[in-house]
Amino acid sequence: MEAATIRHLTADDAPAYAVLRREMLRDSPLAFAASESTDVAIDPAKVAQRLAEPGVVIVGAFGGGALVGVASLMRQPHPKMAHRAYVYGVYVTPSWRGRGVGEGVMRAAIDAARAWPDVDSIGLSVSAATVHARRLYERLGFAAWGVEPGALRWEGRAYDEVHMCLQFRPPS
Repeated sequence: MEAATIRHLTADDAPAYAVLRREMLRDSPLAFAASESTDVAIDPAKVAQRLAEPGVVIVGAFGGGALVGVASLMRQPHPKMAHRAYVYGVYVTPSWRGRGVGEGVMRAAIDAARAWPDVDSIGLSVSAATVHARRLYERLGFAAWGVEPGALRWEGRAYDEVHMCLQFRPPS
């Protein structure tokens, strides 16, 4: 079984990301607040622009000649919150699930955040309906700190969002 190659995406990867982003929005609607009709990340030019911003990293997993998994990381831009990073947009294409791709992109995102000066924690939110994702984050050291009831509404039903945090160092 082929292993995925994991690396930070560059502007050249923006078209592949846009293709995968469309897939993730269709395949896992409960995992993302965005939808195809409103999401800017399905536009390769906007993805390339985003990747050029300081404090933004998208980690990608490549396998079989395609982008098969991603995790996005953003450092909080406000000076009072710059000690925090946020993970979002985590996804693995169905045919690559169960092969460690999700863990691989998340570990690489965590490593990227640890490398940023003065960042001491990473936050993320996960749908309470996606138990497998929450278990992955818990294995990686994230701890739930709260639940937002009805944070996402899809097809007439409300879904809770679990907020989680991974502390690298105690806050100073």
